[in-house]
Amino acid sequence: MAKAPLPLPSLLVLAAFFFHHPCCTAQGRAENISEVEAAVRARASELLRDATSQLVDLPLPANLSGAGVRASALSVRSNALWAGGVNTTGFTVPPRVVPVPFARRLAIVFERFVGNSTAAFAAPQRYALAAPVAGLLAYDASAGPDARVSLRALGAPVRVEFKDDLSAAAALDKGFEFDATTARCVTFAASGEVVATHAVAPGSACAVNGTGHFGIAVLLPETPPPASAVRARWWAWTVGVGAGGVLGASALTLSVAGAVSWTRMRRREEMDRRAMAGEELGRMTVRGSRMPSAKVVRTRPELEERS
Repeated sequence: MAKAPLPLPSLLVLAAFFFHHPCCTAQGRAENISEVEAAVRARASELLRDATSQLVDLPLPANLSGAGVRASALSVRSNALWAGGVNTTGFTVPPRVVPVPFARRLAIVFERFVGNSTAAFAAPQRYALAAPVAGLLAYDASAGPDARVSLRALGAPVRVEFKDDLSAAAALDKGFEFDATTARCVTFAASGEVVATHAVAPGSACAVNGTGHFGIAVLLPETPPPASAVRARWWAWTVGVGAGGVLGASALTLSVAGAVSWTRMRRREEMDRRAMAGEELGRMTVRGSRMPSAKVVRTRPELEERS
């Protein structure tokens, strides 16, 4: 796991802005990515008119190249792509890959956002981008720069390599340590938001199926709260426990007192019931109280024999 504190790679903080205007929202990211894609498509269509199979660098406008966007492209027939694939620096498109929808000749574009990638792409929560975001795009060369197609791998997946980028980041920042067990490969949507993550492949690479923008994100260490916040939480917890204890003791006392009073009342009622069931004398009420009473009968005198 990365050592705490884990500083962000210096390679990712070379500029405060990615393009000529700041980008903070998903809409701004989408606009910046669309600007890059439009420029890349136009240059790729212009330079690949001769259907060359050699990889060529794409010169981009100054505002993009100055911000660290690098792109290259090549033209390849779909049958050659199926048979032999494409292997270039940072990307490996294996054999048994077909374009969807089908196109006879493809223009494959490779991108690297070596500037501040975070200005165009958002890292997952609690993660930070550890290497420049890479883009793999494909177009129907015979249909113009707007005919984008996807690459479907029917065999081995496409590999996007990040080893050199991570090594460069470690060289610029000695405190940076890459841990493949906690790092994640990230797939980005056209808006720059994360749409999927998966484990990093051996060799610090991402195995993907299709085209798009991909990156590697590392887990950020948890920052401990300041001492003042800890003391405040401890004080609040202590007060809460004390108040809860007082309320609990009061409730227990009232419960015990109520139970004792109820028990005594039930005993008196039981004694009264038993007395009522076995009485031989009459009962009379005096000022709300029932009292035993007997009839006032005088004993009749009897004469004794030989009296």
